[in-house]
Amino acid sequence: MQKQAAREIACLQRALKNGESAELKVAYPTVEGDPIREYYRLTPQGRLEVYTDSTDDHYSDQKWSFAECYTPEWLAEISCDP
Repeated sequence: MQKQAAREIACLQRALKNGESAELKVAYPTVEGDPIREYYRLTPQGRLEVYTDSTDDHYSDQKWSFAECYTPEWLAEISCDP
């Protein structure tokens, strides 16, 4: 993901550094080919919210999930509490 979305990740990094908000949507297939969508929302307070849409993944719980991170230093360091 990092190489393909360098501009988008740089946008999140700038927002984090400047205390601004930003959003990023990432879509990728499962091993079986079902789509998974993730939404990363960075708040001005420095909190990262991660929403995962697995509703079209037939081999999962087919639900939305949510996790949040407080003061992440950058996108690759996400260790969120569900």
